Formats: sequence, C-alpha cells, structure tokens
Amino acid sequence: MSKVTLSDDLNSYNSKALIRAKVKEVFPEFSAKIFELANEAKAIDSKKFEALSGFKSDFYNEYCSQLKGFFNSSTNTFGKRPVKNIYLTYKDKNYLFTQQGITEKAPVTIALYSGEIPFKETLHDVEKACLKLRFNNNK
Repeated sequence: MSKVTLSDDLNSYNSKALIRAKVKEVFPEFSAKIFELANEAKAIDSKKFEALSGFKSDFYNEYCSQLKGFFNSSTNTFGKRPVKNIYLTYKDKNYLFTQQGITEKAPVTIALYSGEIPFKETLHDVEKACLKLRFNNNK
C-alpha cells in the first residue's frame, strides 16, 4: 500500500496562501506521494487524491498548479493556446499530465504513460525539478 507519508496536520491548513506555501515547502514529498498514488491507481485526479490519501483536494490542485508553472514558465503566453498535456518522468516511469480545459482551475489528471513521447514534446523530469526547487529554497 502507501509508502510515502505526509504530515498529519495538513488538513488543518484552510487558506489558499497556507496551502500554497506548504506545497512549495514540501514539494518533493508531495511529488513522491502523488506519483505513488498515480502508480497504484494508474491515473489520479483531485477526487482520487482526496479519497486515496485522506488529504484535501486543494493540495493536489495546488501541487499541479506549481508543477505546471515550473515546466511552463514562459512569461509570454499571449496568443498561445494553454498547455493541456505535459509529459513527465519520475523514478524511471513516464506520466501524462492532462488539464481538461482552458482555465487555470480546470481539472488535472496525472496518469501512467507507456506510449512514445511525441517528437515535438519535451519529457520533463520531476525529480530534477524537486532538486532544483530544494536547492533554490536553501539559498
């Protein structure tokens, strides 16, 4: 079953700002938990995250927002279509991050992906992102 544990007090965080700060603080732990759950369930969204982990879906949504922002950091998005699919790798497995809509609040699914990565797509390494974030936070 579940190997990665998150702090039991997370559900006491009830403001968007506190949730945002906590996800940023323990981003590598959230990554480990979310990808562990995605492996177990083959695909995960905010409802499945809440059901499987016992934590509020707000944490999953905030994590996905930060993850998307980390890999889609282009400041000039005017005139471009929003990114709906991001190909990710984590612990030697590939995943597809899919946003089902064009708004920032659209639901996001993270699913195991076994197909070929399309030629023009980039495979983003979540583990490297966690290391980079941890390094930048320790400055």
